[in-house]
Amino acid sequence: MALKISAVIPHFNQQYCLDKCICSLLEQDVIFHKILIIDDCSNNIESLKFLNSYNQLYLVKNKVNMGRGFCRNLAINELTDPFIFFLDASNIVKKGYVKTALSHFNNEEVAAVSGLINNNFINDSFATKWRGRHLFKENHKFGMQAHDAKSLTTYGTILRRSAVLDVGNFNPSLRHSEDKDLGKRLLNAGYKIIGDPNLVVYSIKKDSVLSVLERYWRWYGGEDESMSLSDYLDAIKASFKPMMQKDLKAKDFKSILISFLCPHYGYFRYLFRKFTGKIQKFS
Repeated sequence: MALKISAVIPHFNQQYCLDKCICSLLEQDVIFHKILIIDDCSNNIESLKFLNSYNQLYLVKNKVNMGRGFCRNLAINELTDPFIFFLDASNIVKKGYVKTALSHFNNEEVAAVSGLINNNFINDSFATKWRGRHLFKENHKFGMQAHDAKSLTTYGTILRRSAVLDVGNFNPSLRHSEDKDLGKRLLNAGYKIIGDPNLVVYSIKKDSVLSVLERYWRWYGGEDESMSLSDYLDAIKASFKPMMQKDLKAKDFKSILISFLCPHYGYFRYLFRKFTGKIQKFS
């Protein structure tokens, strides 16, 4: 019997790639009960009119920018199917991704299944190459066997809804790192998170130096966006080895600049947030 599943695409100002993301969902060899688009108060809402051409889409518009945790929490509450597929607006998946991922849920202990993320190389800028090398870790050897993962990501992940609700759902107050937070609670409750390297999510995000610096900060600053002086000094050391070391090995000399800037940008962001209290909106 086919497992019942719905899909969610949260987005903020990512209209430029949303259409490709939706098409990759519609090309899957499973039928989604619903495809929910959550717009987190994008600047140009008129550009979403193209969504009217898709009959099976449901659009929810936040009146103010609430952040990722709120959007994912909303999706779990809105949708009632036992499995929910989260796909970021800047990502696409090839046919067969969802069907293969669902096969892992025969084990009732499995709460989440995700794959690897890779650059699509449509926009092969040096910032995109840096992201692939240092954030996506494209050159890391994961092998070809599915394995128990130590953390949760939501860029292309199927979640068992009952397990997510069992541990309290996504934290709606977290503007980022909401997936890491949920993953910790799932693992602590005895659930399994499966990583399958045969599943590949392709990023089509348009990268710049600023966007990859911001993503690095979000990934490594954590949900509390803190960075002590000791952390800052450790980050400076890491920027030289292994980060710049990897850039040199790849003969990607422009990327060295990004690796050099990472710890300084992160510490600046921490101080800015600490002394101004201003909240950053994320796409």
